[in-house]
Amino acid sequence: MSGDFPGLTDVHAHPALNAWLWGRNLERHYWSSTVFNPLATLSDFTMLRKGDVKVLWSALHVPERQYMDCRTLNLIARLFKGGRMLRTEDAWTCLEAQRQELELQVSKADDIRIVRSNRELDKALEEGDIAIVHTLEGGHHLDAGLADDDVDGRLGRLDTVARWGVASLTIAHLFPNDLAGHANGIPESMHKGILGLLCTFDPEEDLNRGLTPVGEAVLERMIEHRILPDITHCTPRARNEVYAHVANRIPIVASHIGVHALNPVPYNLTEDDVQAIKASKGLVGVIFMPYWLESSHPKPGLEPIWKTMKQIHDWSGGTWDHVAIGTDFDGFTDPPDDCKNAGELGRVREFLTNDKGLAEADVDKILGANARDVLNAGWV
Repeated sequence: MSGDFPGLTDVHAHPALNAWLWGRNLERHYWSSTVFNPLATLSDFTMLRKGDVKVLWSALHVPERQYMDCRTLNLIARLFKGGRMLRTEDAWTCLEAQRQELELQVSKADDIRIVRSNRELDKALEEGDIAIVHTLEGGHHLDAGLADDDVDGRLGRLDTVARWGVASLTIAHLFPNDLAGHANGIPESMHKGILGLLCTFDPEEDLNRGLTPVGEAVLERMIEHRILPDITHCTPRARNEVYAHVANRIPIVASHIGVHALNPVPYNLTEDDVQAIKASKGLVGVIFMPYWLESSHPKPGLEPIWKTMKQIHDWSGGTWDHVAIGTDFDGFTDPPDDCKNAGELGRVREFLTNDKGLAEADVDKILGANARDVLNAGWV
């Protein structure tokens, strides 16, 4: 492995959601699943160790209020501490509880630590610990419980998450917020499957919606705080407006996503998107959910993951410098049958090296060095 490789890095997963919402002890691995199962645990501490994951961008995320409009989910939520809180408290209050729960569990582990800066990340890696980097998914946390015109309140909350050490913020998510338009991120298969029998969700997708004035103000404050903008879930219009506003002042990331060439849905990136991310010196994390990677929605994922990586490489002008992995494990996703949890991520190196013949230095870039470079360039 090359000398600048920090270790296997996943730029998007949700152990904090499991710890807070379901009350999971992250030192335990409960079970994994090759189908959509929100109760499975895919990125707990046991799996991180087993997969030799050294850096995890851990997404703090409180499910949007629309979930609780489903009577079935509302009743299920009563069974869990975090769920009960979700029913009665706003997303900002729940977010703080989720962060505290993750940090409490990390504090009890001898070999894992929260890092809030590049300096702390380097120290953790030097001492052999697994480094957990906070990220935030969804702009809805910033406006929860605030008046529509309280922009200063939103910016104040962004100041707070900067003090938490948050490295990136996914601006949009599954339902509307007041920062930017969102592309539909709920698979059609979930509408038609068991979830569809229990609940009906309208994602309220509006592809004509871009970056709002509030979103512009938040984005400007993010640049000041060195919080990386994550354009995953944004509409194509919103993505373009983010690129124009940022103007390459900070790296832009798409932390868990596919490409339009393999699955032409608005959620996925086009060649122009990849080139704009490259121009910002950012990166694209390939999601480990085959549904989004190919329009055929295969169950095994390693081949679609490779095809997506190769397309990003080609659109980037033949460089691997902007490719990463962003599994979205534990984010209410359906993982690949052939790499279904963080404990199996070692298969990705084997696949890229042995099956696809990539050079070790290029594999190192994809599996960690690129993500480390982006944090060095954009984070505090």
